[in-house]
This record gives sequence, C-alpha cells and structure tokens, in this order.
Amino acid sequence: MGISFEEFIQKYNIDDFTKTFELKGQEKVNFYNDFNEMIKSIARIFDKLTTIASLRGGQVLMSLAKLEKTESVINKTDIKRSLNIDRLEKLLHAFDYLAENNYINIEKKTSKFHVVKLNEKDNPDFILFREIIQKFWISPEEEEKRVNKWRGM
Repeated sequence: MGISFEEFIQKYNIDDFTKTFELKGQEKVNFYNDFNEMIKSIARIFDKLTTIASLRGGQVLMSLAKLEKTESVINKTDIKRSLNIDRLEKLLHAFDYLAENNYINIEKKTSKFHVVKLNEKDNPDFILFREIIQKFWISPEEEEKRVNKWRGM
C-alpha cells in the first residue's frame, strides 16, 4: 500500500517551517521512494478516470502525452495503436472533442493523416501531466508487449 499525501507530509515534517529540511543517506532514499509511489498513484488515478467516460478523450490525452517522449510526429493512428484499439472510428469523436475544447492541436496534412500535439500553450498544466504520464503510465500497447515478453512470445 502506498503512502498518503498527509502521511508523507508528517513523515518528513515538510510543514515544519522551524527546521531546515535535510535528508541524508537512507532517509533520502526513503523520501524518493515514497514520492515516486505517490506519483505512481496519481498516474493510476489518471488511468482510472480516463476509462470512466465513453468519450475516451482522457485516454487519447494520456497516449499523446506518452508518445511525445518517443515520437517527433504523432498521428491519430499512432494513438490508436498505443491504446490497442482496433478501429480509428472509435476515437474520432474524442479527437473532435479535444480539438474543439483546445486540449490538442491538429495539423491536417491530408484527409486521412493528421499530426496531433498536446496544446501546452493554452493548457500549461499539461507540462506536468505529460511528465507524470511519460514516467509512470503504462500504455495498453506497452502492457501487451511486456506480457508477451514475459510469456516468451
């Protein structure tokens, strides 16, 4: 079980402004591990929240944020593949919704090919969102590759 935000603050006396915040040795390692565990929990929460709505817009945002670390050009098919979705039609409504609400930028190349990017200019919180997702979220495609590797396929 992970550590809660309140437990984290109490454990390391972060809210005590009378002392200097210093960590040494094993305590520093424990701090980093606890902090990492909290961030992983946040990524799991993102994952759960994005599966609630049938719109799949959250899943598209998470996949796009994950792909931006490894891909210089991302199109809708890349996101479909990352989410292990069989048909692009299942995501078209999500792309339209995200573009209309200024969450993503779509640069149309042809009628079938679109370059997609997170709109971090209008949504500065997406910078932190992207960093958390890139480090901690495991996309369905990555999960499938991990399972197949474990199976020896």
